[in-house]
Amino acid sequence: MKALTKETIKIMLVENDENDVFFLRRALTHAGYTNPLIHLQNGKAAVNYFKTLEASSSASVPDIALMDIKMPVMDGFDVLSWLRQESSFKELPVIMLSSSDDLSDMTKSRRLGIYKFLTKQVHYDNVISSLESFLLLPKGPPSP
Repeated sequence: MKALTKETIKIMLVENDENDVFFLRRALTHAGYTNPLIHLQNGKAAVNYFKTLEASSSASVPDIALMDIKMPVMDGFDVLSWLRQESSFKELPVIMLSSSDDLSDMTKSRRLGIYKFLTKQVHYDNVISSLESFLLLPKGPPSP
């Protein structure tokens, strides 16, 4: 497997808050991430996107997903549960993003096999450092 870099990593963001999307895009750009961010507004749009990927032989799967927990239509837990049941996406690394540090959210996220759980911050320093540590892994995160 080819090593991922800031220029080649395919990042998907599932987030309904446009302010959070703006700040994360800005943080990624300032940190040197140049590949376009795949942004989806809610969990249902994410599941539909993945279903389209499954049906297409030429589409490329994101290398990592950043996912908000609380979204309209379908929340991050529902999307993560769906991903873990799909053989094509069950190993996709997911960083769950939350505006709260609720222990039950962290526990549920870990039980569903996340890569990391992060509390949202305006500057997104913790997202950038998590992505950079992910890039250092030889073949992606270890299996849960």
